[in-house]
Amino acid sequence: MAVNFLLRLPLFLAYLLGTGLTCILVLKRRNISSALAFLGFALLAAVQAVAPFTARLYGRSMALTRAAFVSAFATLVLNLISAVAVMCIVGAIALATRNKRQF
Repeated sequence: MAVNFLLRLPLFLAYLLGTGLTCILVLKRRNISSALAFLGFALLAAVQAVAPFTARLYGRSMALTRAAFVSAFATLVLNLISAVAVMCIVGAIALATRNKRQF
């Protein structure tokens, strides 16, 4: 568990830094692209914070097949949330570049 945490720590810190920077952008600019970027980085940070706990399902006192099903479902949900977060960041970049061309 500690090794898993240490391996995920740099990525988690990068997502937290992205969340902090986009939070500053949201407070200064108050536009939709900054809000989408903040949402994307916050979702990615949340997924990284929750993901190590899905490995603990096998240690519980439930049947192995049920634990495998629950773990697979949790992984699916976390991957869907990650995909939505990436789409938010890509949408934020697209909106920001479109708004820059108008000036």
